[in-house]
Amino acid sequence: MNSQPEHILVLEDHAPHRNVVAFSLAKAGYKVTAAAEAGKALSLAQYEHFDLIIVDYYLPDYPGTDLVKQLRETDEYKQTPVILLTGRAEELNLERLRESLSVLVLSKPCPMAHLVDTVSKCLAIAHSMD
Repeated sequence: MNSQPEHILVLEDHAPHRNVVAFSLAKAGYKVTAAAEAGKALSLAQYEHFDLIIVDYYLPDYPGTDLVKQLRETDEYKQTPVILLTGRAEELNLERLRESLSVLVLSKPCPMAHLVDTVSKCLAIAHSMD
């Protein structure tokens, strides 16, 4: 069994929310790398391995779904669990997003205990498929 903590990439442009998410996940025992822009997150994903990715939908440089599409095109991230966070879930076709990108969509505001629990469950499912 791997003794290293699972590594999570958090992509969120709103600094207070990014900090709360990163802190909550680190407190739960995960290694966390945070980014404020999709371009930075893509760069990080090329040089580091992430076990799970949390992506904000609305970002200043481009939609989080575009980042997910790019990651899904790589072998390394084809099956990586992705949680898409959005404050505007009612504006999105959630079913299409789930099917086309294999993402789990959570609405903001999302209680941190719920997010941490969801991360844990996603990682457990991913490990059971290895």
